[in-house]
This record gives sequence, structure tokens and C-alpha cells, in this order.
Amino acid sequence: MKKITLIFFAFVSFSFSQDEIKYEDLLNIKWQMKRYVIDGISLPIERNRRKDYQIFKENNKREEQQFGKLIDNGTWEYLPHGQFIMMYSEKKDVYVPARITELKKNKELRLTILDINTMKFVTIIYEKK
Repeated sequence: MKKITLIFFAFVSFSFSQDEIKYEDLLNIKWQMKRYVIDGISLPIERNRRKDYQIFKENNKREEQQFGKLIDNGTWEYLPHGQFIMMYSEKKDVYVPARITELKKNKELRLTILDINTMKFVTIIYEKK
């Protein structure tokens, strides 16, 4: 009985453990926006967003292209508890919390945000460029 209980707890601990996301794995990579997932449905990005990207730089600087417009004065912060990225505007009066739902090192980044217009969670999938 003790063996079964021990095996059960080991299995539960292993199945709920998540790979640790390292700050360094996000830095200085051009994350190109590829698609969205809303309500479990994968959707392509709009034509005017095909060149959109994020670059999380050292010293919490962030470069972003959004709707074809370059924004290089944003900032960001990594919150390891809960695996969140907070993205701030230049004046830090607007911020977007995004949860890292998946990070495949040097390959793919999935950020989940709450769209306040639709009140739905949206997963934005970025690929390394």
C-alpha cells in the first residue's frame, strides 16, 4: 500500500510540474507573430499584422512592431511566479499582462492575454525569426 501511495504522489507531482522558464530564454530573440488561438480555434493573423514581432531586450527594454508601426520605447518585466510578462507603454500608463503558456526554447513562444473587448482569453503564438 505504501508503494502504491508513493508511486501515485510521484506521478501527480511529475505530471503537474512545469518546465522552468528562464529569463535568458526570452532575451534578444525576434518573436514573429504567427497565429491566434481563441476558444480552442486556431486563427491566422490579419494581413496587416504579418510583420508584427516582439523583441524582449536586456534592461527591460522592448522593441515591437504592431500593425506595421515600430515601437522601440516600450518596457517589459518578467514575473517568474505565475510565469507572466508585463508589457508597459512608454509612459507606463498602459500595461498588458501576458501569461507564458508555452516556451519552446529558440522555437516558439505562446502568450495568453485577456481581450477586454470580447472578455475572452487569446493565445498569441510567436515563432523565432
